[in-house]
Amino acid sequence: MPTSLSFKSLILFSVFSSFISQANNYTLTITNAKHHLANIEVTFKDVRTKAFTVKLPVWRSGRYEILDLSSNIRDFQAFDASGKSLTWHQDDKNTWRIFVNTPGYVKVKYQVYANQLRNRVSHIDATHAYLDASGVFMYSPSQRDKALTVKLNVPNDWKSVSGMDSIDEHQFTASNYDQLVDSPIESGIHQFDSIKVEAQTYEIVIWGKGNYDMQRLKKDIKKLHYQAKALWKTFPYTRYVYMYHVGDKLRGATEHVNSTIIQTDRLGFAPDKKYRKVIGTTAHEFIHTWNVKAYRPAGISPYNYDKENYSDLFWMAEGTTSYYDNLFNVRAGIYTTEQYLENMAEDINTFQNKPGRNVMSLSQSSFNTWLNNDANRRHNTTVSIYLKGSLVSWLLDKEIRAATNNKKSLDDLSLLLFQKYGKSKQGYTSYNVKQLLKEITNKDFSPFWNDYVEGINEINFNELLNFYGLTIKTGNKDDNNKVSMGWKTKTANNIIELTLVDTNGAAFNAGLAAGDEVVAIDNMQIKDNLDEIIENLKVDQSYEIHYFNQGLMKQTTITPQVAPPEKLKIIAVKKPTKTQKQHFKSWLKQDIKSAFKNDK
Repeated sequence: MPTSLSFKSLILFSVFSSFISQANNYTLTITNAKHHLANIEVTFKDVRTKAFTVKLPVWRSGRYEILDLSSNIRDFQAFDASGKSLTWHQDDKNTWRIFVNTPGYVKVKYQVYANQLRNRVSHIDATHAYLDASGVFMYSPSQRDKALTVKLNVPNDWKSVSGMDSIDEHQFTASNYDQLVDSPIESGIHQFDSIKVEAQTYEIVIWGKGNYDMQRLKKDIKKLHYQAKALWKTFPYTRYVYMYHVGDKLRGATEHVNSTIIQTDRLGFAPDKKYRKVIGTTAHEFIHTWNVKAYRPAGISPYNYDKENYSDLFWMAEGTTSYYDNLFNVRAGIYTTEQYLENMAEDINTFQNKPGRNVMSLSQSSFNTWLNNDANRRHNTTVSIYLKGSLVSWLLDKEIRAATNNKKSLDDLSLLLFQKYGKSKQGYTSYNVKQLLKEITNKDFSPFWNDYVEGINEINFNELLNFYGLTIKTGNKDDNNKVSMGWKTKTANNIIELTLVDTNGAAFNAGLAAGDEVVAIDNMQIKDNLDEIIENLKVDQSYEIHYFNQGLMKQTTITPQVAPPEKLKIIAVKKPTKTQKQHFKSWLKQDIKSAFKNDK
């Protein structure tokens, strides 16, 4: 027996040694943590061309925005196997062409400035190094599929964690660059814990001081595991890493192939309403492991790191995930039904007050998600692939249930997408989705697509909610007396500046625009009394308003409109039918009566 074990160990060592000798090697050495600096060395092996190209991506996966990551690169150099400098030329902002004298190794060296914490690209300081390869490690298009190793030279008391396999304390392996770019590294001083749920291991890494409760996180992460199992049946990983950055006013998150990075305010884990945002984001990024990482739209499969990756289905990638993050939490019992429906009511209200819903379709918003509009333009002429995408996914779920007598749902479509495209290098198209919908329901969903995906038809929320035995309760009777100026403002040094002006709202109709500074209404000077003045205005009565535009005093007449309800509430209908009860239970996995037992 000992001989057999030794023989196996010898075989494994031989395979590992062969892997190391053939793999490209990346090394990061922190040189000045206080100023966010590190040196990078990359050894590319088996180079056989006289002109060898290396690149850095211009964007990172999970954020559909050009970030010009090469601006953080300095002191680029290239060498051959003997250490002799090689001539090189920078062809464009993210491409370096190296002229090779003899076949063999090419080593590149450069300095990286790692100070993009809020973009979740890279951040180095005295306590940690967060590294997303897209902003740190170059690659060669000709060797994108080649295996590689990553070594970090960091302080001895740091711990390094990544979704990649670890081969040493601060060293990892990846089968190719795509795996590296989708496996961020968190190295530093952390809170660390792990749990095993069935065959899967979940690691939790928290950087920063905050009011988090590790035991509560572990308990809820375990619950999310079982929701994923119920939907997709199998897991595309055996180990998953949750990384949390906790700091002042941090927010946002990014999904990766078997890990995620989530940023939140250091006091964002309590009280309960704040925690629900954190666990909602945790669920969202976890769901992306299937919806986006395992199966994704054709426009982003495979990734093109050189430019924008266009798709008309980003609303399914992000919006459907947004629909499921709340749904997972309520089905798992992390949210109560009232909390879940409170979130849904807020989403409906926010969406109904976005003028852009009457202008842009979901497919257009998906395709143009790479464009960065200013806030006022975005508010009035676009829709969110997250918000509207979530609401249309909810509607699609209901339509599938209606077409199949509640025997099928969006769960079935999600499972089919995973089964058919989870191992495909080519993503799915709108045509593919419609074909799967027809397979599930025996119904043509082209009219639905035309109306709600490619068109701007209004969603009938009353009808949608009634399907589940629910209805909307609007605000108080006094709401009819509240006025809307159709604007949002910010105040600095007693100057009231308009930041958003609703298309066809009172301010818009008065000729006001974002950037104008309001100084008087009805001949009353505005200082810190704007809300009080507005409370005393009447709907459909005209008032003189004075304002500055481009530094010049102007005046116009404004006629306030009826304000939309500040808050909506979703409640059960008085006497839900047997069918509505069945729909509700199938959807939220609980009885409608027990769900609203505390509702008055």
